[in-house]
Order: sequence, then C-alpha cells, then structure tokens
Amino acid sequence: VTRDEVRSSIFEQGADKAPGLSQCQFRAIRWAWEVEPDTIHALMNHCLRAGYHPKTWRKAIAVAIPKPGKPDYSNPRAYRLIQLLECMGKVLERIVANRLA
Repeated sequence: VTRDEVRSSIFEQGADKAPGLSQCQFRAIRWAWEVEPDTIHALMNHCLRAGYHPKTWRKAIAVAIPKPGKPDYSNPRAYRLIQLLECMGKVLERIVANRLA
C-alpha cells in the first residue's frame, strides 16, 4: 500500500466522525499522520500483508437513536441502531475497499 493510499484513506473521512470504543477520533489520527506518517503507513502495510484486522478495531458500540415523529417510544421499532466503529479500522477498511473497487 502506498503512503498516498493511507493518507487519502485518513483524510477522506470526516474529522469529527463519531469514534468507537477507544474514543480516538480522526482528528487525532490526522495529527498523528502529520507527526509520524511512516509509522501509520508501516502499521497498515503490516496488517494487510498479514491479512490481519485487529479485533480491537472491529469492536463496535451500538447506539439507539429515536426516529423522529414516532408516537410510542416504548416500541423498539421507534429507534434506529447505529454502529460506532474504531477510526483506525475504518482507515484499514477503506484502503481495502478502494483496492477492490
């Protein structure tokens, strides 16, 4: 994977996207890229070469968001579930998705 692929996978994502369990946001990952791009590039390459997607990057938090205008919020169908995923996992997944596209 090239440095440009890793960089674009980081910077194409919104800086304020909701983080996962670690609370590490893209803003922090962007800062880390500016300070130490070689380390992040090497990390992504190691993961891809080994075919390894770290478990901690795959953990998600499910959050129930109430759907607007529902008359009865005691009904589970009045909510929408969203998954909050780890930002580093999103970077790795985007690299793979771009390669497959």
